[in-house]
Amino acid sequence: MNEDTPEKTASRSKLPVKEKVSFGAGEFANRYGENGVNDIATPVYNIILGLNPATIGIVLMLMRIWDAITDPIMGWISDNWRGSFGRRKPFLLIGSALMAIAYPLIWMASPDWTEQAKSIYFVCFALIFFTTYTIYSVPFRALATEMTPDYEERTNIRVYSAFFNKVFMFMLPWIFPLSQNDWLFSDPVTGIRTLAGLSSILILVSGVICARFPQERYHKVALQQEKVRLLPSFLSLVKDPAFLLLHGIGVFLLSSILLVATFGLYVNMFYVWEGDTAGGSQYFAIAQNILQILGIIMLAVISRFLIKIEKKKMILLALLLALTGSLARWFTYNQDIPELLFLDPFFFAPAYTVFWAIFLSMLGDYCDYDEFKNGKRREGVFSAISGWIMKAGSSLAFGVSGILLAWTHFNKDLGGEQPEGTLMKMRLLLIGLPVLCLLLAMLFNALYPLSKARMSQIREALENRRGTV
Repeated sequence: MNEDTPEKTASRSKLPVKEKVSFGAGEFANRYGENGVNDIATPVYNIILGLNPATIGIVLMLMRIWDAITDPIMGWISDNWRGSFGRRKPFLLIGSALMAIAYPLIWMASPDWTEQAKSIYFVCFALIFFTTYTIYSVPFRALATEMTPDYEERTNIRVYSAFFNKVFMFMLPWIFPLSQNDWLFSDPVTGIRTLAGLSSILILVSGVICARFPQERYHKVALQQEKVRLLPSFLSLVKDPAFLLLHGIGVFLLSSILLVATFGLYVNMFYVWEGDTAGGSQYFAIAQNILQILGIIMLAVISRFLIKIEKKKMILLALLLALTGSLARWFTYNQDIPELLFLDPFFFAPAYTVFWAIFLSMLGDYCDYDEFKNGKRREGVFSAISGWIMKAGSSLAFGVSGILLAWTHFNKDLGGEQPEGTLMKMRLLLIGLPVLCLLLAMLFNALYPLSKARMSQIREALENRRGTV
């Protein structure tokens, strides 16, 4: 029988700052695998390299079909790895090194190639890169769930990783406008290739740090259990209502962001700025920087004042703010006052920050619930399936976004003189798509059963069953 007092248990569950910072640093490599391709593929391959946006969207969707195969396999390999250095850390090191090699190659296509050649090149090197990303990302997400068993400390871990996420997202919007800067580069193609090469260094450093310092506190528990079987694990997870509800929240919140990521940039460049891509993309990048700065402030608020609040309540608040901000975009994307765009982040910074700090910590809570039900620690398979659902949702959102952009009859060569109705369609999609997704996320959040009180009961039962970690 576990005789630890709640105070001793809480104290033991607290992590050294070094570990939280090191795990957070690993977010750079993780974000390059996701946003570093998805967020800039459309403007780079469409505007700089001249590839059809619908083709780009289809390629990004094909990558998630590939993820559907590789992610669960990687999770199964990681869960069953019995090396002395842990189940996650060796793959973090290998994966980040391979990502650093593969990332710059994605952007080496030439605008002088045929449409078919550019499409084939993008498919092939995106396939290689996303395979390396799987090697890194699945163990990375699994590690986050097993660094501590504490309900609140899991949120603190995610606060640290969210900080590095904000720093990354502060830099990312500048890749496209910087690539077009005549002072820095002779042409945009040279610009994007150079910036991608510099990015590979950051990917490698990030992965090495994350592989070196954080500890896997459930490693010994996993060594004592029988090997995890892939297909039964997959079926038990996807049939569980709590699993589906939790990921419904995440997919719809993430889709509310990603469905309109390209639309936000394009509406600003071609509606607000009437075809001035340099001015419009710079204003959009500034707005994104404001978003990240406000997000960092919000992280401090969460860590200092909101850490003990029920996670479901925090999620609901974030969804309501994002819903308000989506509706306000009819006014903030304004041709007469383009500076109104800078109000956009005040609605979305709390929403996005809560997603990265609160929702992702809920994934760790679910792993305890899964062990409570099934008697196994299988964070790798869980993280693989969970990550695939989120990545599939994000790429589907980007794919649909590209298809819808083509449906509006947008033509990059026409600048601000688009066909009649095109810009109106783009503005309506910028507002309507997120509103629908956010309402669905609210429904799933209301139905999700794992409250703070329930997780406390589950932790007590687990520690009575197999001891503390």
